[in-house]
Amino acid sequence: MEAMRNDSVCSLGSGSKAIWHVNPLDFPFPLMMVQIIVIVLTSQVLYICMRPLGQHKFVSHLLAGIILGPCVMGNNAKYRRIFLGEEANMGLFDTISKIGVVYSLFLVSVKFDVSMLRRTAKNAWKISLASFIFPPIVFFATVYPIFSKVSGFTGGFMLLVLFVGTLTFSFFPVIVQVLEELNLMTSELGQLALSSSMFSDAMQWVFSVITLVTMKKDAVEGIGTLFSLLALLAFSIFVLRPLMKLITKRLPEGKEVDQNFVIAVQLGVLVMAFVSDIIGMRHTSGPIILGLVMPYGQELGATIVARTETLVTEFFMPLYFFRIGSGIDVTSISDWKSFAKLETIIVVSYAAKFMGVSVAGMFAKLSFKNSLVLSMVMSIKGLVDLIAYTRWRDMQIIDKQLYTQLVLSMVGITMLLTPLIRFFYVLKIRRGSSMSDPQFRLNIQSLPPRNEIFRILCCVHNEESVPNIINLLEVSNPTEASPITAYVVHAVEFIGRSAPLLVPYKHHKIRRSYSLTNKMVQAFKNYSKSSRGPVMIRPYTMVAPYKSMHETISRLALDKFVPLIIIPFHENHQSLVLSNMTGAIRQFNYNVQAYAPCTVGILVDRGFPLQMNIHNFTYSVVVFFIGGPDDREALAYASRMLDNPNVEMTVFRFIVRVIETETKLDEEIEFSLDESLIDEFKLGNLGNERLNWNEIEVENAVQVMTAITKSQGQYDLAMVGRRHADVSLKDEEMVDFMQNPELGVIGDMLASADFCNGRVNVLVMQESRELRIGAFRSGGSGRNSDSKSGFN
Repeated sequence: MEAMRNDSVCSLGSGSKAIWHVNPLDFPFPLMMVQIIVIVLTSQVLYICMRPLGQHKFVSHLLAGIILGPCVMGNNAKYRRIFLGEEANMGLFDTISKIGVVYSLFLVSVKFDVSMLRRTAKNAWKISLASFIFPPIVFFATVYPIFSKVSGFTGGFMLLVLFVGTLTFSFFPVIVQVLEELNLMTSELGQLALSSSMFSDAMQWVFSVITLVTMKKDAVEGIGTLFSLLALLAFSIFVLRPLMKLITKRLPEGKEVDQNFVIAVQLGVLVMAFVSDIIGMRHTSGPIILGLVMPYGQELGATIVARTETLVTEFFMPLYFFRIGSGIDVTSISDWKSFAKLETIIVVSYAAKFMGVSVAGMFAKLSFKNSLVLSMVMSIKGLVDLIAYTRWRDMQIIDKQLYTQLVLSMVGITMLLTPLIRFFYVLKIRRGSSMSDPQFRLNIQSLPPRNEIFRILCCVHNEESVPNIINLLEVSNPTEASPITAYVVHAVEFIGRSAPLLVPYKHHKIRRSYSLTNKMVQAFKNYSKSSRGPVMIRPYTMVAPYKSMHETISRLALDKFVPLIIIPFHENHQSLVLSNMTGAIRQFNYNVQAYAPCTVGILVDRGFPLQMNIHNFTYSVVVFFIGGPDDREALAYASRMLDNPNVEMTVFRFIVRVIETETKLDEEIEFSLDESLIDEFKLGNLGNERLNWNEIEVENAVQVMTAITKSQGQYDLAMVGRRHADVSLKDEEMVDFMQNPELGVIGDMLASADFCNGRVNVLVMQESRELRIGAFRSGGSGRNSDSKSGFN
């Protein structure tokens, strides 16, 4: 059997004996396949189970490795003999897992945006310096005397400094993975953590290079390593980067990067790993350098990430964590005095980092709570820390007990901190105390009457949305007394970058990298030059994951005091459906409605924009008013539109008759607000022949729907609120009848083919949830009314 094992390395052999005569797990190749299957499945099952508890993927992968290693399953002798096998048979497995690490660090560095250091340097460097320097200072001032009594560490003073620093380093790849899992990437705290970790990584790189060079056996070897590293950096910056820029520059618009270039870069990762290893640096240094010199933008980097990341993250990395787990043995912890002393050092180091980051965060004008959360984020451990600990063990700087203790401690700390971050840091994007200030309560009704700039934030995903948004801007009546400022944000899916971006279009890298943005911006600027009144276009490009784009949009709306956000419906155009973007955009729309600090309008663009001639332009709008904050916002916006002499408007006001014995105070307030706005609207448009006002009495939702069906006409735009004060039209009670709950009951009907054959654009308005009052908040019904006031 042993001879057969040695002769048949890759399979069971050619004799077709297979399972009927031999044990397949006695052969390296079948054993390896079974190991990979079990490892990946265990990692995925643990991740599914632990994700609701706030844990991220790193913890589940590492725990899977520990469970399948000698600590848990390895206690069974039969399992250990069959599944773990002999250490000599794990060589290929170990190599494959390390290749996964090489590609993982390369992918993180591909996403690295060096320009972010400049944008966030003001506060980030303070936090980074505090987290980098404060823990070693506290260590040497307090627990350094007892470290000499900790057995298992054989390094000198420089390695001791590096050891203590690594315990509390904030590695950028680790922070990126944590923020992605916690969906904090685009939050203010997340961006500050990213920037701070970038500075920490830069300082750590310099310190590590110095340490590695000084550790060489002689000065000549150290100097040779240093100059070889500088030569590799120069070659990457001045040869490889221009070459990759040339590739992306010559790429035809709308075309994917040629497969040969993708293969060349993926192969180049291994070449750079080999070169950095033979010059005396770590094998991970070369791939990181290659990723950093990849040109900014979506073409080459995005293609590399899209074609590589899933395989590396979900297949190769669990194998590496299994190798880590197979090297952990709890039984190796026998010197409990040293164990207690090392735990004291770990606790003191983390406490020092918490204190340093929290104080630096408060100096950066963060609240104490957010400063504490930032210190938690900066203290989470991950892959890079694991690589460092494993390297120390392989170099025999630490023994097996210290290694096991360090790995188990980092798992415990990470498992503790990630749920705490989820619990303490709720994503409300500056909406805590600031939203209690009336100046932050942004809606159309609260604007002064036509005597200041009207700000609109328009989010676009593709150029097909541009014509009808331009029409909407023109209908919004830009005048000299009340010009319009449109913040046009091109939302680009987050691929190939770790740090999310929101930058003005004038940024030179944006102009070079996003040709679609160029086309859309030019269309808006052309409109600005020919509009009836002054319209100022402020274009931005936003690069972020769809799941957190709403945070960036909300921050921009607050910064610019925008009362209205316009976002496109997820099924606006066939191109979105074909590109499988509809689900992500729909979730983005849900999130904007839930978190925006101002009114949100979802524009259902039916693809029939007017052939707009500014000098011969007419637009027909229909408004359906039932009652409640959202309908009031729709009517307030319609009032501004009606000031445009080229707009004709029809308003249907539905008076819902509900038989009740008692009317709640909230309902009275809601009804009063409705009546006040209606009276103001009527008074402002007395004698306006372009307005057709209609009032219809109804008793239930069915009659409302029937009346709307009968009200069809030649309209260009239909407007309605998403939610209504009347109890019979509550979204939660009508959800079974709606295909698109984000549009509400009436909005969903107007967007269907049942209304005007689906050829009318629809704008569904929703006031900020922070502003809801009265019957809308309480869930009460609208007030009874027998009045049917005519309008002349």
